[in-house]
Amino acid sequence: MHLDAPCDLHTLYRRTEDYFFALLCLLHRRFSADTCAYFTAQKSSPFNVMFIRVGSHTPDDAMGAALDLMRHTSLEIRAVLHEQKVAALYEVLTSLGFHAAETTTAMVLRLSDFVSLPSERAEQVGLTRDLNEWIVPVGNAFSLAPEVAAHYQARHQQALDTEQALYHFSLSTEGQIRCSLTLSMCEGEARLSDVATLADVRGKGYGTRLIQAALLHAASLGAQRCFLEATASGISVYRKLGFEPLYNCQAFVRGPILPA
Repeated sequence: MHLDAPCDLHTLYRRTEDYFFALLCLLHRRFSADTCAYFTAQKSSPFNVMFIRVGSHTPDDAMGAALDLMRHTSLEIRAVLHEQKVAALYEVLTSLGFHAAETTTAMVLRLSDFVSLPSERAEQVGLTRDLNEWIVPVGNAFSLAPEVAAHYQARHQQALDTEQALYHFSLSTEGQIRCSLTLSMCEGEARLSDVATLADVRGKGYGTRLIQAALLHAASLGAQRCFLEATASGISVYRKLGFEPLYNCQAFVRGPILPA
């Protein structure tokens, strides 16, 4: 099998995505190989959100089961659809109270093509196990409320405590944290997540420098490729690093349904 064929890269992307989400969401349900639901908490709590990831090859019965779950949960839901599924599901999702949110892009970098650029700046870059430090840019960049950021940090800490293939990186200058990210490894493939830079220091190249460090670490662990999901604002940075787009994804969101 030629692993660089488009369909195979899509499969590898979904595999790394599923590994990352399943690590952080111990309660999850797989409807098919590329359609899964993940719950951010194991029981009812203010932090429990359901994420649905829908791939391009979802069988009708799996999609029906996923929609049935969405109809019968009162949780906040974020559904992310492969671009090929948007037209078929748009009407049913809007009828369930969803509205379209941002578009993101699945991307891949062949690490054999990656060339790290030297930096002469005085930056402290590398792995960290101090998640109190790591969470600061994440909470800032994604506008997380303090209690939500603490819950997300706890989920990452649990994965660290059980020695999962999850690596946290941070970059600091003058003793101050500037950006952070997460690297996960799944069956020899890498994924970048939580790439975050403090709002007031963006545009200085900190994120690029940190991504380079994480990519070098992934290569040292034997990864052949690295995958990520890019927002519209980040895609140009990833392209400059050599990442190539695989396909677009459309997010749909629905708030929690409050009891009558």
